[in-house]
Amino acid sequence: MARVKKHSAARMSPSNPLDLLVEKTKGKKNTAKKTNGGKLKTTGGTATHCPLGIPGPVSTSVELSPAGAPALPQSSQDSVLPAVVLPKKVRTGRPSSVQPGDLWCSLCGNGHASSVTCSKCGRSNCPGCIPELAGMEKEELDSCTYECPTCCGRRNIFYGLWKGDAPVFPQGMTIADTAKGDHGVRYKSSSVIVLEFIMASVAGKGTPALALHVQLQGFFSQNPQDLKYRCVPFDVDPSNLEPHREKVARVVNLLNRENFDQAILIVHTHSDKERGDLMYCGDGNTTSQSTGISDFFEKVIGPDLREYFQSRKYSMMVLAACGSVVRIPAAREELREVANSFKFADTFAFSEADLDPYRITPFITEFVMNVLVTGRPSKDTVPAALSLSSTLHYTGVVHLQWTETGVEMERFERVHPTARPNGGRFPLQCKICHAYRPWVVPKATKKRYNIKQVFKCGTKKCSGFLVVRRLKGYRPLPDRLDKIFAALI
Repeated sequence: MARVKKHSAARMSPSNPLDLLVEKTKGKKNTAKKTNGGKLKTTGGTATHCPLGIPGPVSTSVELSPAGAPALPQSSQDSVLPAVVLPKKVRTGRPSSVQPGDLWCSLCGNGHASSVTCSKCGRSNCPGCIPELAGMEKEELDSCTYECPTCCGRRNIFYGLWKGDAPVFPQGMTIADTAKGDHGVRYKSSSVIVLEFIMASVAGKGTPALALHVQLQGFFSQNPQDLKYRCVPFDVDPSNLEPHREKVARVVNLLNRENFDQAILIVHTHSDKERGDLMYCGDGNTTSQSTGISDFFEKVIGPDLREYFQSRKYSMMVLAACGSVVRIPAAREELREVANSFKFADTFAFSEADLDPYRITPFITEFVMNVLVTGRPSKDTVPAALSLSSTLHYTGVVHLQWTETGVEMERFERVHPTARPNGGRFPLQCKICHAYRPWVVPKATKKRYNIKQVFKCGTKKCSGFLVVRRLKGYRPLPDRLDKIFAALI
């Protein structure tokens, strides 16, 4: 896996009267939207480039892209890469083995004081799911070794308890009908810290980090001290970094005292649409200043936290910023360098030009639940989490995975033959007759993938049409194909 494919947005032939390219707006347009609380919510824009530690001028105006603009072909700055079509129904794979001693039963998901631990993988099972365990004394159990149903394997008699090479129950042990766990699932209870760095001007309730923390609390009811949430709002003065550094130092001291095994960093800010820089102060509109991704993580997140994440058993990072951070090659490579420097096992960024961070919450929650709680491999979990997310249809996801040999990068986009042909998004209106959602789907389109298609406007006497070109270099995986493709970066 190396290098990204061009975003497969709907394209037009040169002579097509329906020009999807957004013309430069005359004057300056503010796309700030009002939220339910009355605060303005910005989609980001252009900020004054000012490396942290070096004072710079403050921007007094900014030109934003039109709100609700249709998905467009990527700029010439985007690199062109091969892609892989992923199956509609994706298996998440068998969980990888971790440290033994799970608190939760892998069959029912509940905790029990008399649970036994598998000597091979560390999964625990309770007497409620294995009735024979309820009638045994602790000393008798301690003299046996236990093999859980997962390690026993499919179509094999489940003996469970062994003394040497002989099973304690030659006829096999019973698995109660109340057991509901999927084959191979485990419920891990390693300690987790959810750390959120959020730009002060966008701070509010219901952020992805807060929602994730609430979701995880149910799995730490017996050990609530092993799950914590910390929030660091930032509005950094570029000429005086000391106040922010002191704030970060206090957070690092707290984290070092609690010593969490797993760490999740969610960075919530705006990005500059022309350079892919990250904003560190201002309101996201006229008073914002930005710096390169590497400089942002060095100055805003800091070297102390970098060392902290490097030393965790597992760490991941979510960059909740607009899509220029992955659409622009230079910014994308900076993001790769940061993922490699911090040794994040998994890093996520998003390709939508005007990202709504609150809509990525279901995907992030699904991924974390599968990887941190049930112990599934992250590489298999990404497409499964995407296919299950009902709110992430509008944006692509870039996944960076750290390995000993470097950072592998993959890009996923939603594909549907009629809703998102070749990954493109239909404009809501014909620009000639102004009809709403007028496009006529050609015959047999539902069975076609990655072919050139022409969608005509269905309004009478309108000559408008939309051309969706074939994507070069894409190869399918051997399964039913629908909804998602992955482009290698």
